[in-house]
Amino acid sequence: MDIHERLQRHLKADESTLLVTDTDLTQEGRFGKRWIVVTDQRVMTFADEPSRNGFECELHLADMQQVRTVHHVGRISIEVDTNSHRVQLLSCTNSLAERFAKAAKALDDACKKNELPVFHALDEEEDRYCQECGRLLPERGRFCPACLKKHKVLARFWKYMRPHWPKAMLVSIAILIGTMAELAPPYLVRTLVDDVLMGDGGHRELLFLVMGLVFFQVVAMGIAILRGRMSVWLGSTVIHEVRLDLYQAIQHLTLRRYDKTQVGSLLSRLTGDTMMLNDALQFVGFMALPSILQLVGICAVLLYMDFRLGLLVLIPAPIVVFLTWRFFKLIHGYYYQWWQRRAKMTALANDSIGGMRVVKAFSQENQEQERFAVRSDQARAAWYNCDSLITTAMPMLSFVTTTGMFLVWYFGGRGILQGSETLTVGTLMAFVAYLGMFFGPLQMLTRLTDFLNRAFTAAQRLFEIMDTDQEIYDDPNAEPLHEPVGSFEFQNVHFGYTPDKPVLEGVNVKIEPGEMIGLVGKSGVGKTTLINLICRFYDVEEGAILLDGRDLRSIQLRDLRQHIGIVSQDSYLFNGKIYNNIAYAKPGASPEEVIHAAMTANAHGFIMRQPDGYETYVGERGAQLSGGERQRISIARALLHDPKILILDEATSSVDTETEELIQEALRRLVKGRTTFAIAHRLSTLRNADRLLVLDDGKVAEFGTHDELLAKRNGVYRGLVEMQSQLSAITAIGG
Repeated sequence: MDIHERLQRHLKADESTLLVTDTDLTQEGRFGKRWIVVTDQRVMTFADEPSRNGFECELHLADMQQVRTVHHVGRISIEVDTNSHRVQLLSCTNSLAERFAKAAKALDDACKKNELPVFHALDEEEDRYCQECGRLLPERGRFCPACLKKHKVLARFWKYMRPHWPKAMLVSIAILIGTMAELAPPYLVRTLVDDVLMGDGGHRELLFLVMGLVFFQVVAMGIAILRGRMSVWLGSTVIHEVRLDLYQAIQHLTLRRYDKTQVGSLLSRLTGDTMMLNDALQFVGFMALPSILQLVGICAVLLYMDFRLGLLVLIPAPIVVFLTWRFFKLIHGYYYQWWQRRAKMTALANDSIGGMRVVKAFSQENQEQERFAVRSDQARAAWYNCDSLITTAMPMLSFVTTTGMFLVWYFGGRGILQGSETLTVGTLMAFVAYLGMFFGPLQMLTRLTDFLNRAFTAAQRLFEIMDTDQEIYDDPNAEPLHEPVGSFEFQNVHFGYTPDKPVLEGVNVKIEPGEMIGLVGKSGVGKTTLINLICRFYDVEEGAILLDGRDLRSIQLRDLRQHIGIVSQDSYLFNGKIYNNIAYAKPGASPEEVIHAAMTANAHGFIMRQPDGYETYVGERGAQLSGGERQRISIARALLHDPKILILDEATSSVDTETEELIQEALRRLVKGRTTFAIAHRLSTLRNADRLLVLDDGKVAEFGTHDELLAKRNGVYRGLVEMQSQLSAITAIGG
């Protein structure tokens, strides 16, 4: 019985449904389907088994006080507090956690506001599941590995080939001419044997036929070189364009996605998968298509020369096709598993090598080696499954294809021994020569399934990234931002990285142009989150952030960020020259502008003490420079950018007193005339701020000047200052 039919039997006449969806754990906690139904009056759950009548759980919306999600190992549960007791409504695995966390939040909001729940946020989740098998799509892509349709991948890939159709046409013509040149020599051999060696021919005919053999071999060689060079150009160009699109997609992935993805996994797709796709294209263009034409041509010639012997050659073909099809079906799953495990191995290696200082500091080389050994062994096992299937199938296919030759030798040889009038020695030799040419391409085509599977799997993994959530796009009506004044207003701002864990709740603040605002609070209260929302790395879930009276979402994203400068605790420098790192903020900046920015940031002095001055290479992530030096280069970069809005995120942490003074001096120059948001755990560094915004549990606890907040006897800010003063005193005594 259909779920909706079952539901109609239990709904009241005046009751309408708001949500009908299924989870993946039963009431007993086992894997299985279980349904949750929300109407305008009740919340109900029931089993997927039609034999089990009635609801497992039924709650009236009027009795529900609070709805929360509780995280367990590998799963979450949704619990409801009613007027009299607490009820566990349902459970689901982590694959559905985000979806049901949104449902729980919608129910909880409805309880608090005494309104009907609204589930608009769940609409977008439907695209995360395969429409055919219902599985969660990997990477939020469009292709499901379990029911991948090859023609969809080919159609998607064809758009890259279409602009290069003239070159592809030339390759096809070259393949056709080359195939004809390769088919000619055996036919000439037949004439050479029957008409010259065993007939009435003389030296002139012999020379003519031998020269013909040489001519066709030279033509075939030339065409092969031309075809190969064009195929390589075509394949490398197409892969270059795919790689560019992939890199663009990686550049525009949301920060939420970056937070959940290892860099090595993305690099594995950008390098390994694109090269595998390139190899597959080279194989198809350089070997597979010529082999197909050659097979068709050889079959036509064989049937023309001797119809009966030609049919004997084709006897193994259906068996080869069937075995190849079966092989194709089996190996695809193995390849996908190997790709995943290889990506995990690469990600682990990238993570470990990138954190080598930490690894060595804690003497964890052996542990990292053991972790990598486990991932490497998993990749080895997956590749063994692929290769063992290939090495088993290929000899079997090779044997089947060669059975045609045995039949030709036997029946052809018997025909000659019996004095057949239609079958001559030259014809048999030509047949044998064509058979040598026939089984080679046929065996080559048996490898086509291997390369096609690699290509399909690689293309699928690339398209998964291209299809996944991209960074926030501009609203169609978004307008440019030319010269911002720098006033901000936070209107009832709510946000959480996961639906069931709000970070900011109801933030309401007004910032005047040119103010320096210090963001204060314990770790995890939402200071960095507030910065992320200002930069629109994430968008608010409720409320709005206004810049000069305009919602940030109504401003073109590129314009907004061009007016924002960031100096963070982890001052990232690119592996290049000091000059290039400073000029990164303003491509095309003059040397005078770069040097002036460095001087204002108190960086010019230490730069000139370097052996190569501004041409000094900083190493990966600026490893050749100290933390304070990296920080001052970052400030110089922000100065050159000349933003109207400035973000300082722990800009003076982890440096000595002398360096901090240099950085503070540079920052005082930097913040002049700019609206500045500064985060600092050392509250003494925020004394120059115009006002301090104190956050506590995602809400604005206090907002005012340093003196105003310090005057509050039981204030949050005063408590933080006193705590730091006590810690400083203890540190001084210990020192």
